[in-house]
Amino acid sequence: MSRDAAPPAASIANREAGRGAPRQPVRLRLPLGELRSWTTFGIIMTGLWEIASRLYGQPYLLPAPSAIAREMIESWQLVLSYVAITGQEIILGFLFGAAAALLGAMLFLWLPRAIEDFLFRIVVTLNSTPFVALASLAVVWFGLGLTSKIAIAGMYTFFAVLYTTHKEFVSVETIREQLMDVYSATWWQRVLLLKIPSALPIIFVSLKGGVMAAVNGAIVGELFGAFEGLGYMILDSRYVGNTVRVFLAAVFCTLIGWALLGIVTLAERVMLPWHVSMTERR
Repeated sequence: MSRDAAPPAASIANREAGRGAPRQPVRLRLPLGELRSWTTFGIIMTGLWEIASRLYGQPYLLPAPSAIAREMIESWQLVLSYVAITGQEIILGFLFGAAAALLGAMLFLWLPRAIEDFLFRIVVTLNSTPFVALASLAVVWFGLGLTSKIAIAGMYTFFAVLYTTHKEFVSVETIREQLMDVYSATWWQRVLLLKIPSALPIIFVSLKGGVMAAVNGAIVGELFGAFEGLGYMILDSRYVGNTVRVFLAAVFCTLIGWALLGIVTLAERVMLPWHVSMTERR
């Protein structure tokens, strides 16, 4: 067809129909399928655990879920108070650690390359240091209260999120960077319009890992020095040989991690519906 030839009537009709048709709103689909999968997984594992405990016949070493449930009913006020304390440490530590990691990754982009490399080597060095040693120092610096546990949980989250986020920021395609140069984009425009949107899928992956790291950090902090919380319950129950309470505290740590992981997954669905739908189609 020559350039001056008129387009077919069907193409014009289809184009006009597409202009007049209202756009379908993006619908947020709650992760009900994933929720059912996790619920089924929990039921199956609990049943297998109950069977294994009864076959093993050593309730001191491997208490059954039914025994843990009885302990929960008998000590529910104490357990829920400890869950509230540890949950607060985990949530605040995760929020502070994730925010610091994202800001740190953006700061590395603003700094000159030599300073960026130097600071990143410091981060890698600290990340290679055993976190148990850093956690013990945090307890010495901030005391036995809530602050030290939040700092430790935040530290665990910070290192879990920073490295991956920074690598994703600097791995943006060169042609996109050149396009921002063509439009004379400022540093903030480059970060907000290119770096963060391109890295969001990987950022959410690192945030999911940061949730689990925050749980571990809060428990480690309580093991090093605390008078309340699930980590303190684990330590105190171990000293008196109450393995049922040790398992009870571990179960609630897992439930807190699952709940926060579900919240991060829901936020991912809100901000990246296209990414989640592609994953589900596979």
